[in-house]
Amino acid sequence: MGKMTIFEMINKSQYSLLSLSTENTFLMSKVSGFCLKCKTYGPIKDGKMIVMSNGRTRCAGFCSQDGCTGKISKIVS
Repeated sequence: MGKMTIFEMINKSQYSLLSLSTENTFLMSKVSGFCLKCKTYGPIKDGKMIVMSNGRTRCAGFCSQDGCTGKISKIVS
């Protein structure tokens, strides 16, 4: 299996594309993750999809719980 472009990954995923920037990061909606600070599972607030140096994609953002300042990072592909 060869390398996939960002658009091919989006087409195969369940997420919707909101916007695309020039640095291979794009905003996503409805990606959930586990916050290690408040120990809850929920949607990632202000999430951005980032292509890492090894070619995998992760979603990075903040915990959506009120009063929690934890960061969430989840590998999605």
